[in-house]
Parts: sequence; structure tokens; C-alpha cells
Amino acid sequence: MIRNSHQQEASLLLLHKQLTELKLVNLKSQVNPHFQFNCLNGIYTALMTGETALAQEYISRFAGLLRKVLMLADKNFIPLQEETDLLELYLKLEQLRTNNGFEYTLYTDPQISPSALYVPCMLVQPFVENAIWHGLMHKSTNRLLQIQWIQLAPNLYACEVTDNGIGRVQALQYHHDGLKSNNHHSRGMEICMERATLYRTMYHKQFNIEISDLPGAENTVEGTRVYITFESDPAMSR
Repeated sequence: MIRNSHQQEASLLLLHKQLTELKLVNLKSQVNPHFQFNCLNGIYTALMTGETALAQEYISRFAGLLRKVLMLADKNFIPLQEETDLLELYLKLEQLRTNNGFEYTLYTDPQISPSALYVPCMLVQPFVENAIWHGLMHKSTNRLLQIQWIQLAPNLYACEVTDNGIGRVQALQYHHDGLKSNNHHSRGMEICMERATLYRTMYHKQFNIEISDLPGAENTVEGTRVYITFESDPAMSR
């Protein structure tokens, strides 16, 4: 009787884990269509303005990015190397779209083995997209974006995304003025927070996302910082 009870409990735990994994995949898939649409819109704009060579390069890079995204569609965790490769493809595409309108750096702590550390697939991309289009592109010059992967302790890591854009309060003012819809921005951030909650529930590990403005001189804002801390778990690589 006790054995049957334990088996039933184990089955319920397995079912709960499987359902959580499915929900994570579903949440991640909701992020993909938005930036794919933006990429296609960039191709359309290039064609309509007669920039055929630019459109051809855009299509080639977008095909590479889309191929990568489709390959990772059913994965919740991937090696950091794959995640940074994906971000690099995306960032180069956005640079092409903005005529090299911003500069970026991608840094990985030398203590980290990019092939051994598994990270949430595409959790960072919505924050990067937000930094570019809601923070940096509202500035006229000197647009800088930095993405860092840092090891804090033996099993504790952080990803920091910083930009020197206009900050969250001013960005919201642009949305309220009707210059750009804020619907995806809100939902994108909401999805990221939901994913973090599910990771904590599923693995019982630390997983936190903090967003803050970077203070400047005389009560000004000099950008935005997203700081994601997470504990690694061997189960993430399975």
C-alpha cells in the first residue's frame, strides 16, 4: 500500500514536471513571432526603398537566424555558447536594420565554460530587443549596449544587460504619445517574469530578474540595467 502511494506520488511529480516544461516551451514560443515580424518588416522596407543589396543581405542573415530559432524551438535550456551565437546573429541583424545605429559588446567571464553551462533559451533576447528599440533608438548618437555573463559563485551566475538609452520613464512617455505601441513590451516582460517563476518552481533554484534605471548627474537617467541571477542545475542539460 505504501509502495503504491509512493509510485502514485512519483507519477504526479513527473506529470507536474512535464506540464511545467510544456508551459515553458509555450511561453518561449510567444516571444519568437514578434522579432521575426520586425525582421521581415525590415526586409520589406529595404525593398520598398529600392535598397536591393541591403534586402538581400537582410534575407540571408534572417534565414540564418530563423534556422537557429527553429532548431531550438523545443528546448528550454541550451549551452551558453549557442545562446551567445543566437544573440550575435540577432544583434548583427538589428545593426543592419538600423544602419549600424548602435554598438554592442558581448562578454563571457573566463571562469565560465560556454559549452558546459546551460542557460534558458532566448530569455535574454526580449530584454536586448527592448534596450535597442525602447532605450537606444530614441537617442541621436552614442548608443551603447553591453551584455555580460558572469560567474558569481560555483553554481551561481548572472547575465547583465545594460544600455545608455533614455531610461524607462521617458520610454513610456514615447509610448503614451502614440509613437510606438507598448503592448508587446509589456507582454514580453511579463512572459520573461513568468518563465523565471516557472524555473524556480521546477528546479527549486534561485532565479531572479531585476530591472533598474542607471542614475546620472543631477537626477538624470543614463540608461537601463537588467540583472538576471540564476543557479545552475545538472537537470537543465537533459
